[in-house]
Amino acid sequence: MLLVGCQSAEEKLQDHLANPKAGDVYVVSYQPAGTTKPSYFYYQLVRFTADSAFFHPARREVPSADISLEKEPDLFNPDDIKSFSRQELREFTQAQQGDAYKILLTAIRRE
Repeated sequence: MLLVGCQSAEEKLQDHLANPKAGDVYVVSYQPAGTTKPSYFYYQLVRFTADSAFFHPARREVPSADISLEKEPDLFNPDDIKSFSRQELREFTQAQQGDAYKILLTAIRRE
């Protein structure tokens, strides 16, 4: 019996990283200097190659990792493209020593 819906959040994240789809939304948390509460920034995957991914970044940070994207139709900036290597994206899934902002790829939303 196959238990498809039983992936942990970490397994789902790793699966989406390994098998990207245009439209995926990458949720990145970070901790601004002088605060203890995380903030979030979203990136929408536009296209990808064997070694890179290209995103439309959000126009602004958002208050949580699970905002309704349907209620934010203009969240992403279609005139801006940010790129990351696939290796960089894998590294963002783990806390990096010495990272003052505690940047972490916390989820990939696929709707």
